[in-house]
Amino acid sequence: MLHILTIHFKDKWVDIQKEQLKKYVSEEYKVYTRLGENYEVHKDKFDGALDGQGHWTESMGLLLKFIHENAKSGDKVLLLDSDAFPIAPISNFLDEKIKEYPFVSCQEPEHEWDNTRKIPHPMFMMFDAKHILEGDIESYLNTKMDDGTGTWWGGLIQWLNKNNYKYYPIERSNKTNLHPLYFGIYEDLIYHHWAGSRKMITRPDRRRAQKSGEDLDKIAEENHNISESVFEQIKNQLDTFMDYLMGKYEGEYE
Repeated sequence: MLHILTIHFKDKWVDIQKEQLKKYVSEEYKVYTRLGENYEVHKDKFDGALDGQGHWTESMGLLLKFIHENAKSGDKVLLLDSDAFPIAPISNFLDEKIKEYPFVSCQEPEHEWDNTRKIPHPMFMMFDAKHILEGDIESYLNTKMDDGTGTWWGGLIQWLNKNNYKYYPIERSNKTNLHPLYFGIYEDLIYHHWAGSRKMITRPDRRRAQKSGEDLDKIAEENHNISESVFEQIKNQLDTFMDYLMGKYEGEYE
């Protein structure tokens, strides 16, 4: 059984994510969420739902109750951002990787200040439920822990290091890049929009502003406009747009 925890601060990705999970997860799974808006509209679309907003660590701490109530050791837990979802069959891939690695995660060095740190990112993290039910990962999930570089999920890095665990990194595989960080394809299996529910300024944008002298608010507006266009493509022709990002679409594309 796969237990998926996802946090929807905004509700624009709820149905897209739901449909992609249904399409590409072949094993039995359940999805639990915290809904930041339109709770009554969406709550019954999930196997468990909580109302409200809060930092990722606070929300994840609350959602972990669903793992204690429903999971058993040997089940898998997947932490998934609201604007992330599979774009190809993923169950066999995950089963193979979790046999070899205790932790599987997307990796995005572009998100880091120095562009070199290759650390797991909570947009997509998977591990055995035993680490919650029998281990100590829970305290590293529900608490902000800076690892010294401004990364609030540094506790998970500490947990990996403490247990001497290696993780499998799912790396960006775009052939077409509309932005160095946003609109990412990972190992041709997962899409992550990035900043899909907040102001579109992340570290690549700050590096750009420092280098060029451009105004950050103008960069954010540019990113927002591209994001809205991408979101419309995803709503209307998701598979074709993913092929475009992966370099598989041979026709003209706008």
